[in-house]
Amino acid sequence: MSLDRIDVVVIGGGVAGLSAAISANRQGLAVLLLERDIQFGKRIKGEVINKSAEVFKGIFGKEGLPESINHIVFKTAKYYTPSTKKYAKRFFPTKNKIGIEYRELIKELERVAISEGVRIKLNSEVLELIERDEMVIGLKYQEFEQVQELFPKLIICATGLHTKLNLPPRLKRPTNVCPAIKIIGEDLNIPDPHELEFFFLNIPGVIWIFPKPRNRAELGVTTWMNHDKHNLRSLLNEAAKIHPILKERLRRGNHIYSKNEFLAFGGPVKQTYIPNLIVVGDAMGHVGAVGGSGIVSSMTIGYHLGHLLGKRLTEKEALSLEDFQEAQRTINKSAIGKYLKKEQSSAKAMREILYNPPKSPDEIDGLWDKFKGFIESRGA
Repeated sequence: MSLDRIDVVVIGGGVAGLSAAISANRQGLAVLLLERDIQFGKRIKGEVINKSAEVFKGIFGKEGLPESINHIVFKTAKYYTPSTKKYAKRFFPTKNKIGIEYRELIKELERVAISEGVRIKLNSEVLELIERDEMVIGLKYQEFEQVQELFPKLIICATGLHTKLNLPPRLKRPTNVCPAIKIIGEDLNIPDPHELEFFFLNIPGVIWIFPKPRNRAELGVTTWMNHDKHNLRSLLNEAAKIHPILKERLRRGNHIYSKNEFLAFGGPVKQTYIPNLIVVGDAMGHVGAVGGSGIVSSMTIGYHLGHLLGKRLTEKEALSLEDFQEAQRTINKSAIGKYLKKEQSSAKAMREILYNPPKSPDEIDGLWDKFKGFIESRGA
């Protein structure tokens, strides 16, 4: 593929970017994906998914999620109050709620993209978007210290929340983006490998443990307010020493690696485009606002937008503002769009009830019996 005839450039090789590249390429367009790192899948992502999601069939075929991806089936999720005296428990009645290795999913998406003709450039960082007449007409990227320019018909930006790339000011960032620490450990003292655990804190925040295949687990912590007042590493260290349950969970085990992350808890951004640029994934809040993660939602929106706008490009020489508006409306009306809006409302209500105004652990215990129905009634 000559760089002189690139129709679509996708920025970012996470699940949203790879999904968008695959679907745009399937419209017969020349697609180039630029990834700034030297390999895909370096982040620690929220790796709990619904394996029956339609997007897996769309990308991988009628069998859906490849069996080659190691996974563990989750049957329940348990949510503890700060005192741990009370909890709520969700049950997942089918075997569709699973935990996976993010890098294995990325590897399968990469395999599909390459086999179908998507051109990929690693170690290629986009430095700047080129704007003219209130449109994005191209970009500058650096590959091995050489800066080049590209002028595709469509740019799909899936850079996530860890990026130096400046988006046009008209495109707002998600609200309530919160720092988090995620740690992958092994041989933790986990009594039930098929149960997700969440531990609400005395301050607005949560610690979680997600069991993973091969006797591993993801341990994470985030706070939802006053981020500069709380050291996340200190919160974890303190919990390991004095928390009634976590000190038992963490009394043994090995730390494999960790990452500082950002999680978007504010819900989807209203406007995600200006011609000829559209943004997908974490950078536009395309994740569930209750949990701040969304592999399936990001993949689904990326895949649909790659298809919708890619198809329009096969019918006309250039996309119009109306094409982007129609694509956005279609996503908003879709099942995944409605889900994200519902999550946005649920997340706001949950944090308001528990932490606004600030409450003591005993006060949270006192209202828990009314609140836990909200958690236990959430869909699988």
